[in-house]
Formats: sequence, structure tokens, C-alpha cells
Amino acid sequence: MSDAPAEPNRRSRREARATSESPIAPDVFDGLVDRGGDAATRPFDASDRRRDAVEADRPRTPATARSEAVAPRERIASGFVGTWKPLAAAAGALVIAVAVGSLASVAFDGATGRSVGSVLAAFLLGATGMSLMVRTRLAGFFSLRGLDVLWALVAGAVLPFITGVFASNLGFPALAALSPRWLLLGVVAPFVVVLGLTFFAIAFVYPAAETFAATYLSPVWSRVVAGAVSAVAFAIVPLVFSGTVSGMPRALLIGLGIAASVFVALSRRVWGPVLMSMVFTAVWVAMSVAGYVLA
Repeated sequence: MSDAPAEPNRRSRREARATSESPIAPDVFDGLVDRGGDAATRPFDASDRRRDAVEADRPRTPATARSEAVAPRERIASGFVGTWKPLAAAAGALVIAVAVGSLASVAFDGATGRSVGSVLAAFLLGATGMSLMVRTRLAGFFSLRGLDVLWALVAGAVLPFITGVFASNLGFPALAALSPRWLLLGVVAPFVVVLGLTFFAIAFVYPAAETFAATYLSPVWSRVVAGAVSAVAFAIVPLVFSGTVSGMPRALLIGLGIAASVFVALSRRVWGPVLMSMVFTAVWVAMSVAGYVLA
């Protein structure tokens, strides 16, 4: 008997057994599924989990931060800072302060009237500067460094003697008497006037002028122009009220304004010039009291 007819049967049985024992092969067309389709209609796989993890780890910029990054430029372009409006407000405050001080000085005669008028004018200017300097401040304008304190102490102590060369009595006239009236006008009034002018001209006018000038000039020239504008704003009250503030000569106040303007232009910080003005006035008052005692 021939075995030839049995060959196909044995081969077919071996193929059927191999097919039943082997795992089902994955469909090769599964890899060709369009992964760019709608996420709701396609099945979830491991690549989706990895993609979600990458999206979660990617840093995102909040909408508020993006709006804040654009906001300063919009304020400078169309708001109060960087325009002529702060300088116009400063000019208006100067006119009002001088008018009020002049009316007050009419009620008194001599040095007393000039002292009262200058105190009222400087008080109004100082209030204006303190209320608006926050809006016109520069970056880091209210910070304070140790070097600023050192320069303020040294310059405030030396500057009265340097500017006194251009004034009579070397800038230290003796007080007429140590009465309550002269202690008020000769001690308190100089501090009020000097601090008021410093907060107005240095803390408000200078940053406003520099920000406005920076839109047309280079950074160096904008500082030069702003320093000149602040020095003029500082000197207006002493020039109008006969150059005397409770006996302080005109040269001392003008020199202090120039020095404070240079100080703030170089450092671009305000507390150094403020401290220098306080030391300057304290030295002048101490020397005036000493002049009365030694007279």
C-alpha cells in the first residue's frame, strides 16, 4: 500500500496543530491608525499617557503674567508716567505754593514773614511730591545701600562749609535769640523747608523728568536734563522768598539742590539725597546755635 495519499493529511494536521498552539499575531494595520484623529473616537494607548505627561511638565505662562508684561509699556505710552503730565503737575504745584506762601508772608514783616511763607510753600510742595512720587518712581528708586548712607553723611557734613564760601558770614549767621519764636523759625523751619523741597524736587520732579526725557534722549542725557530740572525746582522757593529761610542764605539752599540732584542722578535712589539734606540742615542749625552762644 502506498503512503502518498496520506501525506496531505499529516501535513494539514501539523499545520492545524501549529496554528492552534501559536499566539494570535497582532494586526499589522493597527500601527497605521491615524493618531491625529479625534481623541474621543480613537482608543487610548501608552503614547497618550506620555504626551499628557510632557504637556503637564511644560512650563506655562499665566494669563495675568502676560498681561502684566504688556501693562507697563501701555501705561508709559498712554498714562501718567513718561508723559508731560507729571511735569505739568509739578509746575502747577509750584505756582500754587508760591502764591500761598506770598500771601502768608504779607501778614508778617521782615524775616518772620519770609520764613512763614517759605515754610508754607515748601510744605505744600513736599505734600505734592510725597503723594505723587510713588507713581513716577524709577526701578529701585526707594532702595537704600550702605554706600548711599556713607556719601550722605560725608557730603551733608561738608557741604555747608563749601557752599558757605559763597554766602555772607560763611553761611552761619547767629540766631537773634534762643527764644521759642526763634527756635521755631530758626530750627524747625529749616528742616521743614529742606525736606519739603527734597521730596518735591528730588523724589518727584527728577524721576518724572528723567522718564519723560528718556523718550527723546539717551539715558545719559536724560539724567543730565532731569538733574538740571530738579535743581531749578529746588531753587525756586529760596529765590522767590528773598533767598532766606530763617537766616539760611540763598547760596546754601541752591548748592544743596545742585548736590542732591547730582546725587540722585548718579545713584538713581532717593534716600541718600534725603539723608544728606537732613545732615546738611542739622549741621547748619548747630553752627547757627553755636554762633549765638559764642557771640
